[in-house]
Order: sequence, then structure tokens, then C-alpha cells
Amino acid sequence: MTGPMKRTALGLRKEITVYEYERGLLYREGKMAGVLEAGRYSFWATAPVDVVKVSLREMSHVVAGQGILTADRIEVRISLVAQYRVTNPAQAIQAVENYAEQLHQELQLALRDVIAARTLEQVLDNRTEITAELHRLTGEPAKRYGVEVDRVGIRDIILPGEVRQLMMLEIEADRAGRAALVKARHEVAAARARANTAKIMTENPDFARMQEMEALLALAGKSGNVVVLPNLADLFVPHRKESSGS
Repeated sequence: MTGPMKRTALGLRKEITVYEYERGLLYREGKMAGVLEAGRYSFWATAPVDVVKVSLREMSHVVAGQGILTADRIEVRISLVAQYRVTNPAQAIQAVENYAEQLHQELQLALRDVIAARTLEQVLDNRTEITAELHRLTGEPAKRYGVEVDRVGIRDIILPGEVRQLMMLEIEADRAGRAALVKARHEVAAARARANTAKIMTENPDFARMQEMEALLALAGKSGNVVVLPNLADLFVPHRKESSGS
């Protein structure tokens, strides 16, 4: 932008200050005469000079809500944010009419090309790859007009309502399937444990009798329970295997 020049008290001279984060392009009779570094400059009031000041600070540019069709014909709305800075003030002012607007157009075109070449699933799963490609597609052209693109990022991806509903149903179905799988695994583990216990009790009758005694003691220890044990003596006498007759 053109920096406003202030006239001195007597009106004989005009002054302009270029700050540390700026550069000034000095034009004399419409022709560029040089680049002004940070400092205060003074000219005769009648001198045919103008100064265009350009900021060198990092700036952000937002490309909001671009509706784009993916490769599988699903419309998504995507917002971008880019961080950039001017590295060559003369090129930024003289190569294009408006470097910020030019960058905006570059980002729009790159975004459409990148998204249109991918399916919705690829767009959702490969954001890092997409942003890297957007940075490459916009960074190279921007250098021609003195702008360096430091970073391009996807800020939002907005899906149509019906697509969001289908995705929610898919997520719920996936959760239900995972829960059923976990339940089935627990049931299999419990069945194996019961089968192992039954095998041990069959092979070791004394272990089975110990289990019986522990269960009876647990019942007897509860208030109000009456445990009747027929053939009590048999619980304390080990079973003997009957010998086969000769």
C-alpha cells in the first residue's frame, strides 16, 4: 500500500517512516527508484516521489467453505488456512496486481485439483498427504511474485448430512461388532475354564470332595442356613477304587 507522507511544520518537506517489519518501495515520477530499509525519510514537498510500504511479517490467509466434488461424486466443503510472508517486496507489488488475492486463487485451484482426484475415504484418511501436495502446488507459483508459503493446512471438512448419518451408523455397527466379539471371546474363555475344571475333578476325586467341603462350609457360615449332611463320615473317608474280582 502507498505510505502516507506527513508534511513538516513549514510544509516545505514531507516525511515517511518505514518500520523494522516493513520495506518501502520508492517511486520517482512513476518509476521504481529503490527499496527503502527501516528508517525515517524526508523529501522536498514538490518532489514527485511516492513510497509503497510492504509488510514482511508472517500473515494468515483463509480460504473458507469451498464446495468440491470428490472422485466418487460426493460434495464436501473444505476450508484452508495458509501462512505466508513476502520475501521480495518489489516482485510482490509489481509482478501481480494483488499478491494476497493471487495466493487466494492459487489455493482455490490447487484444492479443487487435489480433492477432485481422490475419493471421500481418501480425503478423510490422507489429510497430511493432501496438505503436503497443496503446499507444493501453491508454494512454487507464489515464489514468482515474491511470496513464500510457509504452511498450508486443512481447517475444516464438512460432509453432507446424509453422509454424516451413514458414517454414524457405520461407526455404531462397528462398535456393536467389537462388543459382540469381546463377549464371544469371554464366553469361550469361560467355557474352556469350566471344561478344564471338570476334567481335573474327573481325574482327581479327592479334589472334587475338597470342593464339596468348601462349598458346604461357605453355606454353613451364613446366618440362617441349616445344612443337613447324610453320611457325614463319608466326606472324610477317601474313596477307594474297587478292586476287580479275580
